[in-house]
Amino acid sequence: MKKIYSFLAFVLLSVASFAQNTSNLIVFSEDGLKFYLILNGIRQNDVPVTNVKVVDLNQPYYSAKIIFEDTKQPILEKKYLPVTDAEGKGALEVTYKIKKNNKQVNVLRFFSQVPIAQAAPVSQDVQVYHYNVNPMPEISTTVVTQETTVTSGNVGNTNTNISTGTNGSNTNVSVNMGGMGVNMNVNVNDPAFNSSTTSTSYTTTTTTTTSNSNVNNYSNNTSVQNNSNSSTSCDAAYAMSSSSFSAAKQTITKQSFEDTKLTTVKQILKSNCMSSAQIKEVMLLFSFEANRLEVAKIAHNRCVDKNNYFLLNDAFQFESSVEELNESIK
Repeated sequence: MKKIYSFLAFVLLSVASFAQNTSNLIVFSEDGLKFYLILNGIRQNDVPVTNVKVVDLNQPYYSAKIIFEDTKQPILEKKYLPVTDAEGKGALEVTYKIKKNNKQVNVLRFFSQVPIAQAAPVSQDVQVYHYNVNPMPEISTTVVTQETTVTSGNVGNTNTNISTGTNGSNTNVSVNMGGMGVNMNVNVNDPAFNSSTTSTSYTTTTTTTTSNSNVNNYSNNTSVQNNSNSSTSCDAAYAMSSSSFSAAKQTITKQSFEDTKLTTVKQILKSNCMSSAQIKEVMLLFSFEANRLEVAKIAHNRCVDKNNYFLLNDAFQFESSVEELNESIK
């Protein structure tokens, strides 16, 4: 009996351990744009939504893509979307938001994270999906086009025959319009004459064509908007002084949310240059690896010693972050 109890306890602990290793991902659109979320090439939601939650994610990173219902919006793509933090604190509920940057272009940004045990109950407006590994049908959109053709044609010939009498006052008028004849007698004083008139009109033809356009889950149908920023180069410039850099770090640290910290870093980099060592220190002020990677990307052009940029690699927990940074700064 003790063996049975021990076995059951082991199973329960295993299940609990597995459950603790799974994370949740929430993505929402700040402007209410409806979208499809694709993780590792597999679409997660069957209908476009403005707020989606995917549960039971057991990997630290996913390749993510956002395809909007409005096909005029560029597809967003992030090759390494982390759903855990750099310190590996266990199962998390991570939230990203789709927002417009200062160029009014949609980007995907980290918003918040919280241990799953502390996560708030999901609202009715959020669609919840278990992580899907089965490919869904391609996204189909309907395109309606109209073509208008204007052609000229004859409505019919209008023939008017006028003949005067001997006294020049009695006139017989015969009119033929499209097969319909009209005879009348009028009094005119002009000399006899015959006339023939042709009337022309225009025919308008409108053709409506409906076609289906499929968006493959693995490829892009429109331009892709990445999440990196560029700024003026700091080559041959000087890095921030020790006192200025210390004040900048204090300003960043005082911010309550990492999203606000990231905004502060961008403000500092607009008018200051940094060394590779300083950039690494700034990166370490962030606990979430995605934000560390973002700092490394946007700070590259503001670095005075790019030859030492390899020093930043130690600030990452995952090799995939190093690879993505290397691709970004090529």
